[in-house]
Amino acid sequence: MILDCIRHGVTASNLEFRFNYSHDEALAPAALVALADLRAIEAAHYDLVYVSPMRRAEETARRLGLSDWISEPRLIGHLMQPHFEIPDGETRAQHWSRVSAWLEEVAAGGADAVLAVTHGGVIDFLYRQATGHPLHGSGMLFGGENLARSRFEINPAGAVSLIAFAEPLATVVQR
Repeated sequence: MILDCIRHGVTASNLEFRFNYSHDEALAPAALVALADLRAIEAAHYDLVYVSPMRRAEETARRLGLSDWISEPRLIGHLMQPHFEIPDGETRAQHWSRVSAWLEEVAAGGADAVLAVTHGGVIDFLYRQATGHPLHGSGMLFGGENLARSRFEINPAGAVSLIAFAEPLATVVQR
């Protein structure tokens, strides 16, 4: 199965290099400008489309021309240490457990091509799985830029391979 992950458009918190877990933030004006320049994503290329229920991800999906998606709470991203739990949140290990359960379910479903509009933390986990980086630690984040697509191949056993990382949508989607 091919899994394309698009990181949502930029938010004010992203522009200020802040992790925002306190509220459901809208896209920044810069994201609206960038999305206005993109042609719609061809949803027909995908068997399934999943979108994080966070406002910034749903707004990105709508502005990319997606309309018939599955809202998937397991795609919400959190970027924390393995055992540190944010207030009213989860540890990084709990986050990985949530993402990996979703990934196993999707891989077992028999789809050939899946699209997910998600967050940097989810993409970071998939990248680490594909490249052999430790799931926790290293001080690095492999979430890619906002409005970039990362492409993975998921085999039936759930193994993740990296095909492409953080390709700007402006170069992926024809204008």
